[in-house]
Amino acid sequence: MPAPDPSTEAILNAAVVEFERHGLRRVALDDVARRAGVSRTTIYRRFANKDELVAAVVERENVALFSDIAAELKQAGPQSNYYVEAFTLSILRFRRHRVLNRMMSDEPALVLELARKHYGAAIGRMADALRVIFPDGFADRIGEQAVNELADTILRYAAMALLLPGAQPLDSADDIRAFASQHFLPSLPTALRVVPA
Repeated sequence: MPAPDPSTEAILNAAVVEFERHGLRRVALDDVARRAGVSRTTIYRRFANKDELVAAVVERENVALFSDIAAELKQAGPQSNYYVEAFTLSILRFRRHRVLNRMMSDEPALVLELARKHYGAAIGRMADALRVIFPDGFADRIGEQAVNELADTILRYAAMALLLPGAQPLDSADDIRAFASQHFLPSLPTALRVVPA
């Protein structure tokens, strides 16, 4: 993926700040342009409309978030269960993200709309993250289809945990691990429930 030009980066950076302050739907492109130091026309040269800008920001922030999660898990070394730890860390990091968390809490309809349009890319990002955190060679052994199915399952359960209230709160890492162990892990094929060393 080629690096965006400096004006595009400035627009995306400005949009993140404006979205954080005002929410995704309430931001005016004039405010983004002013913060980025560009004209509104410059924004429209790069993004056909505000929805495209929102999608670009969400995509960029998700790519960075998934990469950070994968790196953190890889650095942590062997886990008792990679899936449970990946799920737990994903929920915790998503909740701490200044724009993505606000989008989930303030704009759930927008989250679902973006998911419909960009879900394939999200599966690809999660699959790439899994390939990083798995022990060497494991992704090749289980095959691309299994990795993609696992990525899809993780994303579906994460969306459920982030968007829907539950009978038990998922406030702490231990709460999330318990949920993942009780509900998410049993949903996986038996062969994938434990990642071999």
